[in-house]
This record gives sequence, structure tokens and C-alpha cells, in this order.
Amino acid sequence: MGNLHQGKGFSLYVFEKFAFDADKGRLFLSGNPEYEVTIEALPANYDLTQLKTEGKKELKERGEVSDFSGELVEHPLGSAELYLQASGSEGINDYMVWKSETGDAFLFRLHNPKGEEASDFAGPVLVSLSTVQSDS
Repeated sequence: MGNLHQGKGFSLYVFEKFAFDADKGRLFLSGNPEYEVTIEALPANYDLTQLKTEGKKELKERGEVSDFSGELVEHPLGSAELYLQASGSEGINDYMVWKSETGDAFLFRLHNPKGEEASDFAGPVLVSLSTVQSDS
């Protein structure tokens, strides 16, 4: 599966072609750090409406924003509470709020540039994200 890595307030499994920067909560492709996701543990009282507004604002610069929130997505994360995506000339960017089985919420910001490594990144990174657990 990969190796267990410790972040700030959470842990996750990381595959061998990936590296994890615990200080920044950043998981990326070792061979091409442009392919990355940042992970942020959310407080129990997070405001989903506020996060949605921030996410749309953040993604707007990268292309047209689509909202797939609540839809069952075809990947290991299943249904995300908030799932915004922008596709543009530079690739795909996701802004997701996801809850683990234990009910802990996390914010994921994925950057998947257009390029040869896109498929090497997309599948494994989502499996890694599905293993994120709070240290509570």
C-alpha cells in the first residue's frame, strides 16, 4: 500500500512514487512536484458555505468552476461534502472537503497539470487521500 506518514494533526499512506512534506501538508509526485495536493485538517465547527465561497474564488483564476458537491464520484473518496473543480489550459484543479469514516473533515487542494504524469498522479493520490486520518 505504501508507507504511513505523519502530517500536522493527521496521518496518511503515501505510495512510493510520491513524497510528503509534513510541514506544509503537501503530497506530491517525486519526479514532478508540480503534481501536488495540500491537505488541511478542518476544525469541527468549519463553515461549509464559507469554504465554498473561498474555493470558488480560489479556482476562478484557473478556469471555469464546476460544482460536483454531493455527487458520488468515481474514485476512492466516494462522496465529497464539497467538490469544486476548475479545468483550464494548465490542467485540473480540485478543491474538496472530505470527511473520513471517523467524521473528521479535511480540505484537499489538488493540482493536476496537463502532462504525461497526469494519470500516474490522479489514481494513486486519491487512494492516499482516502487513508487520511485525524490524530485525535
